[in-house]
Amino acid sequence: MQEELADRFGVSRIPLREAMRTLVGEGLLRSERGRGTFVTALDIEEIDEIYDLRRLIEPSFAEHVVERVSRRDIARFEAMAEAMDNVGDTGADTWSRTNLSFHLDMYRLSRLPMRYEIIAQMYHRLEPYSRFYVHGTNAYERVQCEHKGMVDALSSGDATALADLILAHIEGGQTGLHRAWENSADDMNTYWRAKL
Repeated sequence: MQEELADRFGVSRIPLREAMRTLVGEGLLRSERGRGTFVTALDIEEIDEIYDLRRLIEPSFAEHVVERVSRRDIARFEAMAEAMDNVGDTGADTWSRTNLSFHLDMYRLSRLPMRYEIIAQMYHRLEPYSRFYVHGTNAYERVQCEHKGMVDALSSGDATALADLILAHIEGGQTGLHRAWENSADDMNTYWRAKL
């Protein structure tokens, strides 16, 4: 399988093997001796635990981000939010990458490296499920409204509003993911338990 993946991505097996080890270390892949390497799948209880932790940590970035955000940063976040408006043109993969950058780039501004590392790992673990729910349920309108609200809070320097919007975004995401899970848990499990 490693040879096939290396050929597919145009790399040698050594960097591919190292990348896979990194992904195993981050919990995105799991390796089972004698069986192979698999994409790690979460169950709904693990997803809820991640959302509970996000609820505790992410709003705490707001004050630090508002203190450090520049006009240039705000323009970049506005551009990302606008780019995500065009999901029909850009596609789900591009939308998901931009969404991930939007949140992680904002939190990186906080200069709280330990919190950032924890949240980044959670985002990477949740991303496939978030993508499934957002794209499978057409939750773009709500999500985009929240993104634009965050940009407005950054522009006005309102840390309280930013924290409230982050919390609402997390809660809306968890609720939407639960709905998507209930409606298509079998599809999600089949898709994300794929063997590499």
